[in-house]
Amino acid sequence: MRLRRAARDRGSMSLEMVLVTPLFVGFLLFLAGAGRMVDAQSQVDGAARDAVRAASIARSAPSAQYLADQAAKAGLKGHDWCSGGPVVKTEVGEWRPGGRVEVNIVCDVDLGDLSFIGLPGSKRLRGHAVAPIDTYTYRGTEPGDEGDGEGDGEEPR
Repeated sequence: MRLRRAARDRGSMSLEMVLVTPLFVGFLLFLAGAGRMVDAQSQVDGAARDAVRAASIARSAPSAQYLADQAAKAGLKGHDWCSGGPVVKTEVGEWRPGGRVEVNIVCDVDLGDLSFIGLPGSKRLRGHAVAPIDTYTYRGTEPGDEGDGEGDGEEPR
């Protein structure tokens, strides 16, 4: 009786491995894709925080936009997953002492190498950050201020 049962179970472990291995590999690839998305979102959020911080300490609205753009691009430099580079938009509509500055970053993450497991070819990620503008620091926001860096060949201050 035992001999017949052992003969009947022969090869069942190989069959189980053949059926389970593709599912396990697919699950691991899905985890790799999810990890890439989480890491990319973290990088985009960090770049937005760095950019808004750089903009909030600027002396003028044009220099805030310039500094935010430079900080965001520096924060995402060397990341080849951001297709076409980041798009940085700095909102300085409330640029005044006690106001605020906002930075939005949009980046398209390339997932083409993982599309065979059902992930989209690319995913658009957005980072957003807001920072207050110091009330007591001179910002050059009064009418008639000179030297904001525009038109004199220099970068904005």
